[in-house]
Amino acid sequence: MIKPFVTVLVTATIVLSVQAQDPSLREFQKVAFKELKLPEKDGWQKAGTFIINVQQGALRNWVSGGEQNTLGIATLFNYNLNYKRGKHSWNNYFDIGLGFQNATSFGQFRKTDDRIDITTKYGYQFSKKWFTALLVNFNSQSLTGYQYTDTGNNKISGFLTPGKVIISGGIDFRPDKSFSLFVSPITTRFIIKKDPDFYEIDKFGVPAYNKSYTELGAFATAKFAKAFTKWALYTGRLDLFSNYKRNPEDVDVFFTNLLSLKFNRWLATNISADIVYDDDILKRTQLKEVLGIGLTVKL
Repeated sequence: MIKPFVTVLVTATIVLSVQAQDPSLREFQKVAFKELKLPEKDGWQKAGTFIINVQQGALRNWVSGGEQNTLGIATLFNYNLNYKRGKHSWNNYFDIGLGFQNATSFGQFRKTDDRIDITTKYGYQFSKKWFTALLVNFNSQSLTGYQYTDTGNNKISGFLTPGKVIISGGIDFRPDKSFSLFVSPITTRFIIKKDPDFYEIDKFGVPAYNKSYTELGAFATAKFAKAFTKWALYTGRLDLFSNYKRNPEDVDVFFTNLLSLKFNRWLATNISADIVYDDDILKRTQLKEVLGIGLTVKL
C-alpha cells in the first residue's frame, strides 16, 4: 500500500513546482480550486466547473475482435461557495461524479463512477496564514453498486451504504492560493450502513445488526492545484484518518488526482486517478483511473 502511495505523492510534488502562462488555463485553475484562495472582499464568492465526457465505439467484421458497440458517458461537477467577513470564513465545496458504460456483450449500462463528496469548513484567522477551523465532510454514492460476474450481479454498495460523515476541529494552514492543509488530533467519523440487505452482515466497518458505527481518531486533509505548462492543470486532494479505537496504525488513505489538458475554454482531456486504502472495507489498495475527452463548462 505504501509504495504506490509514495510514488504518486512524489510525482505530485514534482508537478506542483512548475508554473504556467496560458490565460485560459489560469482562469480554469481559479475556478477549480477557488476554495483555496481567501476572498479579498467580504461577502459571497462562488465558482465551479461541469465536465462531461462521452466515448463511443463500433466494430464490424473486425478481425482482431472486440466489442461490437460501446458507449460511455461520465460527468463531474465541482462547485465552490465561499463567504468571508473580517477574520471569519466559511468554505463549501461540492464534488459530484457519475459515469456509465454500455457494451454489446452485457447489453446494459454499468456504473463506472459514482461519488458524492461535500465539505463545509468554518475558519477564524488568527495570523496571516493560520486559522482555527471546524470541518464537516459527507461522502457516499447515489446509486446501487454491483460486482459483475459470469453467474450474476452481486450488490456490494448503495446510497449511504457506506456513507461517511466526518466532524473535525483543528488547525488550517493556507500559505497561498494553491495549497491548504487541515490537521485535527480529535475527529469523530460516523460510518453508515443504511441498506437493509447488509443489516445482518459485518461490512464497511459496521458490525452486524447495526446501521452505523462511530469512530474517534486523527484526521488530516491537504488540497492543492497548480498549472505546470501552458495547457495542463493538476489538482489533488489527500485525506488521512487514523482510528484510535481500532487498528490506529492502519491509516485510511483517500488520494484523488485530476490532470486536465485544455485545448481551449471548452474542450479538455481529463485524466483522473483515485487511490483508496481502508482496511474496514478491503485490506488491499484500491485504484481507479478514468481517461476522457469532452466538454468543460465554467459555472
